[in-house]
Amino acid sequence: MTSSDTEKPDAPDEAVAEEGAGSDAGLIGGPPGTQMRRLHPLTPFLRSWRLIGGVSAVAAGIFRDDLNRVTWVWHAVHGDLELTLLGRAALITLGVAVVLIFGGWLSWRATGFAIVDDQAEASGTLLFHRGVLAKQRNQVRLKRVQSVDVNQPLVPRLLGLAAVRLDMAAGDEASVDLAYLRLDDAVALRTEILRHTSVQRPAPAPADGSAGPVEPALQPDVLIAQVSTEQVIKSNLLDGISAWVVFLVWVVAAVVAPIVIGWTAFLAALSGLIPVTIAIVAQLRRQVVSMLRDADFKLYRTPTGIRVSSGLTSTVNRTVDFDRIQGVRLVEPFWWRRFGWARVKLDIAGGRADFDHGASLIPVADRAKALELIAAVIGPDIDGAPFTPVGDKARLVDPIGWRFLGVGSLESGVVSRAGRWRRSTAFVPYARVQSVSAQQGLLQRRLGLATVFLDLPKGSRRWEAKHRGVDDAAKLVVQLGAQARLHRAGDHRGGIG
Repeated sequence: MTSSDTEKPDAPDEAVAEEGAGSDAGLIGGPPGTQMRRLHPLTPFLRSWRLIGGVSAVAAGIFRDDLNRVTWVWHAVHGDLELTLLGRAALITLGVAVVLIFGGWLSWRATGFAIVDDQAEASGTLLFHRGVLAKQRNQVRLKRVQSVDVNQPLVPRLLGLAAVRLDMAAGDEASVDLAYLRLDDAVALRTEILRHTSVQRPAPAPADGSAGPVEPALQPDVLIAQVSTEQVIKSNLLDGISAWVVFLVWVVAAVVAPIVIGWTAFLAALSGLIPVTIAIVAQLRRQVVSMLRDADFKLYRTPTGIRVSSGLTSTVNRTVDFDRIQGVRLVEPFWWRRFGWARVKLDIAGGRADFDHGASLIPVADRAKALELIAAVIGPDIDGAPFTPVGDKARLVDPIGWRFLGVGSLESGVVSRAGRWRRSTAFVPYARVQSVSAQQGLLQRRLGLATVFLDLPKGSRRWEAKHRGVDDAAKLVVQLGAQARLHRAGDHRGGIG
């Protein structure tokens, strides 16, 4: 099977890191005239939990033979403990604390960042310096930033601190995490970064007719959708109802089985149920994490994109420009369709692979509301695309879901539909496509079928049209490749932004 590739853009140069660069003036000195900013002084203590855990593990390994002596606390309270042992323990604890505090102070002193304006490109560059022994110097072009997050894990949230994360199209290895700052400083930094990442628009002329443009007033974010925590919990319980039912059956069996068959037989059978138990726990953990992450969900429209705010124990504020969105998916689980619910996921270049592989535009909503939000973000009505189904041969490869496979073409992009139990409708603008290809598995070759793929920037989910006939797949590759080149050349505008 042949494949056709569209012209790929140059590799992104989001971040440049230099290891062991020449020394600057001071620990975090930047270029001349640049004022480097430091993170919050509590940063090294909040980020040292891994070190503390490692020290604890080492200590437990060294003294594992003496764990029975933990009763020394009881003897100490009653005055029966030798003071020499108590003194040695205090000295060791004090020594470890001094080393950790001094190391954290050096790390904090060696870390700094600054934003430098680039007048030639009407944008800016983030300088991020860190490292005591191995110095690292990162330069991030802000116009390449895909999304800006302000995150508050539980403990920093209690202290009024937040982390600012910049995601790049090159993936996690090129992302920058500025943790931690005061919440007000983190929000101000996000606003400053967005000023550089947003598409530059000409400013209006002054009202008095004088020469020179005026700086446009910043427009406040507008709340366009929100989901209550109660609705998030209900939808997740309904989505994972099979896992919860299996869990309840497992609990009942664990209580009843020892009575019926005896403890010996139950313990013998329990070893065979360990994989099932791990699968159940993993699924339940997934549901709980989703509830905590999407609780109190709010979606705002910004002057150039969207902002998502959510989280119960840890809060996340994520800002994405419209022109950074690579695709969108409407997901409809089986039980949700009985209530007319759906969720919408966004694919963002450089995005992290979280639950269901994508960032939430909205975790749950009425289907009509979900389609309305999709139209507001990408432009076209993806539900109105005329779908072309697959042939009867696809039944031999996918006997359950073959009737629900289809592809539809719109003026600005292409839509695919798949899934019998968990229906998914995915839209990708032609302007975001980097390559088009068709692949055949062993069974597909025997049946004359092929799957067509659209490749997007790293971090985005791959679009696919499954089990098309060979002739249909070849025509689809040519059509999608031509449309992608046309839109990337700028002859047409995609539906995003």
